[in-house]
Formats: sequence, structure tokens, C-alpha cells
Amino acid sequence: MGAMNKRFHKPVPVASLDTSDPRSDPSTQAELAHATAALLIRRVGDDPEVRDEAAVRRFVGLADELGIEVIAQMWSTAPAVSLPGSLWRLYALREWIRRQPAAASRWYAAGMHGQSVAEVVAGVETPPGPEEVARAADEILAGAFTGDYGVALLRAAAFVTVTARGRAVDEHEESVDLANFGALADDLVAAGRAWRAGHLD
Repeated sequence: MGAMNKRFHKPVPVASLDTSDPRSDPSTQAELAHATAALLIRRVGDDPEVRDEAAVRRFVGLADELGIEVIAQMWSTAPAVSLPGSLWRLYALREWIRRQPAAASRWYAAGMHGQSVAEVVAGVETPPGPEEVARAADEILAGAFTGDYGVALLRAAAFVTVTARGRAVDEHEESVDLANFGALADDLVAAGRAWRAGHLD
């Protein structure tokens, strides 16, 4: 895939990962969301960029450094099938796994069907205990910054698909919450396909 031009309707403001003005108007906030997301993700065909381990750790731990609320302020209102919207979903997924690793691993294990396609793509170590799913979340997010972003999105979608199967058999799970969780997989798949097609901006 060749390098793709980033399309904005107005000049993009200088992006910063450290500051964001909550008083900005919606159009400026949208531009800031796209600009900050573009700082993190390297497109196939761009000039080669080698990210050292410290840089990758910083990107993966961005929510830890800035707070998930700051990340949400920048990206959570963007469309699901967009660069900032899909990045938000990757960070939100990791945040959920970090906060509820036991539940995440229990549901993932319950959703396993013996090396289904989704399980292979998700790439979680077996048996999938809390440490294994937390490590997988970090690996997926790290892969977004060091490899093919589309692969990272599809891997996250596969993880959510398997976990949603496990949640479906949990008698304590609310159906609305389950539906929302299942929709996350669809969003990630759609974003991954858009990235592969060169349409994720």
C-alpha cells in the first residue's frame, strides 16, 4: 500500500499529546483528534521510522501517563471507523482488560472453541489467565505502533469476538452490555478493513 495523503478540510493545528483545550469548538477538536492520532500511527509506505523500546512503551502507556480521560477527550467522539476512533477503542479495550483482568480472562476462556480462527488471530497464550490477556492487550497496542495497524485492529477484534462468546454464556451478564461489547468487534473489523483499503483517516 502506498503512502496516503491525510485529508482535512482546514489546516491541521499543531498536534500535542500533552495538551488539549476542552474549550475548543467541535471542528477544532475533531482536527486535533485526527492530528494526534496521525502522530502515533505510521502508515505503510511512509518514510521508515524505527521506534525504540522506550518510545513503544510510552505509546502503549499513553493512557497511564496522561489519564484515560485525556485520551477520551481527544478521540472518543470520533467516528468508530476513523483513525482516532479506532485508536480510542484499542486504548479503551486495554483499559478494560487492565481493570478487570480476571473477568477478561474468564470470559475469553469460556469463549474458546478449540483454536477457532478468532482465537488464532487474537494470539492469546494458553491457558488465558489474567496475566496472559493483559500481556496480549499490550502486545496488540504495541503492534499498532510498530507494525501493520490493520493487523492490530483485526487482532483486537478477534480478542473481543472470543471474549463476547464467553460473556454470552455468563448468566450474570446484561444483554444490552453484551450487545455493546459485541458491537466493538464490528467497529474494529470495519476500521481494520478501511485501513487496508486506504480509507481510514
